[in-house]
Amino acid sequence: MTQKLLLIDFENVQQVDLGRLDDACDVMIFVGASQKNVPIDLVTAAQKLGARVEWKRVEGNGKNALDFFIAFELGRIAERGGAPQCIILSRDRGFDPLLRHLNKNGLRCRRINSMLELEPRTDGQGDDPNYNRAVEVLGKQEKKSRPRRRKTLSQHIASMFQNKLAQPEVDRIVDLLFANKLVSEMNGAITYEFD
Repeated sequence: MTQKLLLIDFENVQQVDLGRLDDACDVMIFVGASQKNVPIDLVTAAQKLGARVEWKRVEGNGKNALDFFIAFELGRIAERGGAPQCIILSRDRGFDPLLRHLNKNGLRCRRINSMLELEPRTDGQGDDPNYNRAVEVLGKQEKKSRPRRRKTLSQHIASMFQNKLAQPEVDRIVDLLFANKLVSEMNGAITYEFD
């Protein structure tokens, strides 16, 4: 039996590296009705996993349509019993109340913002100068002057580099801060865990 199941909200997160998964993890990739293109790198990586990957095309459009499909699948998993740990890859915090409810009822669930959170490196990022610079600057700032929202944190990091970093690199740095548990988010507010 599968020990872990990763449910990917592909409308919400397109940075998906299936190479980060261990052999005990199956995957469901939920693709929105209006999404017409999937990167060839993702398709190739999915093919290597064979039957461990299932594609779910959401029929119809609508606000949160894809989220309801994921919620339905979680309900089916809970009903079957003996369920694996379920991990939702989505930046949509709307899943959090449902996941709290499912956890109270015996299903082990969590949401991650990035694949990097599957294998956090709490010992720092070694020779990653951009990440190290962001950690250094944020660590030296007074608590009250640090950004309190994800969007402003992203803008703050971009400004550290005079807006010369591409947005995917800024997003990667933010994801690493979360993955390494240097920042956390609750109810849209960011908390810093620097020493």
